[in-house]
Amino acid sequence: MSTRLQLLAFVLLVGAMVALLATSEWRGAGGAHTPLRAGHDVAVAAPTAPEATGVEWIVPPRPVRTRPASAKSAAKLPAAVQESAAAVVLESARIAPSERTQVVTAVLDTGSGETTQYVVAEPLPWLDTTVRSDAGIYVGLKRAEPTVRVQARAQFAQVKAVRLGAIASADWPLNGERPGVQSEVFVGVGGWVQW
Repeated sequence: MSTRLQLLAFVLLVGAMVALLATSEWRGAGGAHTPLRAGHDVAVAAPTAPEATGVEWIVPPRPVRTRPASAKSAAKLPAAVQESAAAVVLESARIAPSERTQVVTAVLDTGSGETTQYVVAEPLPWLDTTVRSDAGIYVGLKRAEPTVRVQARAQFAQVKAVRLGAIASADWPLNGERPGVQSEVFVGVGGWVQW
């Protein structure tokens, strides 16, 4: 295969990955529960988890312990919440990033008025069609020659821990091409496990 055809195949695959990523951003949630993606600069209100919907509300008979008003700004809550005297922080938690959806449940002890949060990671889904992509550029050695590698990967589906997708990479020798040392392009599909 000529270098031009290899480059064209690489560009087409990267373009397809970008198009799939763009369509995944505007794709609707459908009827399924979609986990919330947290905001970067301001906290966003989390919807009630399906496990807790349809459950009756109770009014605690005793006063509830709350955090001071400064906790609202520390938790980066929206301005409307920070300005409201009626809105108070019961508890706040920092959760490590995870590939699994995590359910946070706040439990109020009506005897003491204290709130405790519990976090549980849900099992990986049997099938997830969320498109995820990554791209990178690397410098290293290939056959003892300094080489630049450009690589892009897109995940199209996930079955439990196995991810299915496509990968494209191109290697260019930094010292130029010569017999035995040439630019190479790889385009392929496959599966991988991430941990």
